[in-house]
Amino acid sequence: MSEEDSLTGLGGIGGGLALCAVIFFADASHSSAIPIFPFYASSLGATIMTIGALASASGLSRLVSSIPLGSFSDRTGRRRVMLLGMLCFVLAPLIYNYSSSPLHLFPARVILGFGMASTFSIGFVYVSEVAPIRRRGFFQGLYMTSMGIGFTLGPLAGGIVAKVWGYAASFYLSSGLAAAGLVLLLLAPEPAGRETEWGASEDLFQGFRRVITDSRMVSAGAANFFNSLVYSATMVYFPLYGGSIGLDESGVGMGLTVRGLVSTVSRMPTGAALFRLGALKVMTLGLGLSALTLFALPASDSLLVICLILGVQGVAYGVYLTSGNVYVTGEAPADQRGTAMGVYSTFSNVSGVVSPLILGAASEAWGFRGAFWASAALALCGSVLPLLLSRRGEGSARNAAFQFP
Repeated sequence: MSEEDSLTGLGGIGGGLALCAVIFFADASHSSAIPIFPFYASSLGATIMTIGALASASGLSRLVSSIPLGSFSDRTGRRRVMLLGMLCFVLAPLIYNYSSSPLHLFPARVILGFGMASTFSIGFVYVSEVAPIRRRGFFQGLYMTSMGIGFTLGPLAGGIVAKVWGYAASFYLSSGLAAAGLVLLLLAPEPAGRETEWGASEDLFQGFRRVITDSRMVSAGAANFFNSLVYSATMVYFPLYGGSIGLDESGVGMGLTVRGLVSTVSRMPTGAALFRLGALKVMTLGLGLSALTLFALPASDSLLVICLILGVQGVAYGVYLTSGNVYVTGEAPADQRGTAMGVYSTFSNVSGVVSPLILGAASEAWGFRGAFWASAALALCGSVLPLLLSRRGEGSARNAAFQFP
């Protein structure tokens, strides 16, 4: 049977659906602990500074491991790396439960960061390679939608379980969700004919140099840096800004919930539409629109208007997130897709470390409004980088979701 035949049959459909379910469980597992972890760490005696350091531990772990893990997936296969990632999601919450000091939480946070680097971006490459060729855009959109649903439902489930049965039960829930995803992942097929290509892949450093010198990959990574800047401005500084204009926790939560829901809904239609519109053009549009919402956000103190603006940003974020992943996966060298996604993610991880510092300095100098406007201007400039620097332009990206294997 040919590779194309194997990927267009029921096996390809079942594999794509299995991977979408896996990533739902992965993001639900990861996010279910988000609302309760700071309180749990405080109950063990952690200070605010220690809680910040714990957050940084997972971020730094993800930062340093994204590229090596992506390269490793090019050489050994996507499923092996993802299995390691899902195992990390199983273990980290269990370590939380058996911790008696804030210091004991650091290994769990490092493991969590490693799990995130092993799972989300590599899973997108995996589903792109497994899904039937003619339905690849649909499955890419469904994958991103599954992530969004998991991230939306996880905190709700984790918070309710913690309130009713305590922290330990919530962490066991997180571990159990990951275990369910791990079992499903064992059922997902490897793309036919890929094993030989993986085994023949060039060494890690040669592959990395090949990707990092490709202007398309670097320009897409730069755009991802600025997309993460917009995300940080919204998630970190919007709650503070909301408090400064009289919004309470429920108002801020309502705005962010609207944003998250519409972001999730927008992802699958985006994946299906990319064949006609072109991934490069759509990712530029999504990031540019996200930047414009930051200009508009501090212009009103009405909760209704703010929810509408955040809703628009949610759509733009979902559009960018889906099209950016499609663009990088489709434009990367066939044997270096994992490395390319690692590089792409690393730009975002670096931004996650430095963006709060940039926004904090801007807030000190110009207030919250100035911080929003500064980040909006930077992101608007960053949105055109893929168009300016891509050697092959949007013509090559138009069919990115359908040009491989």
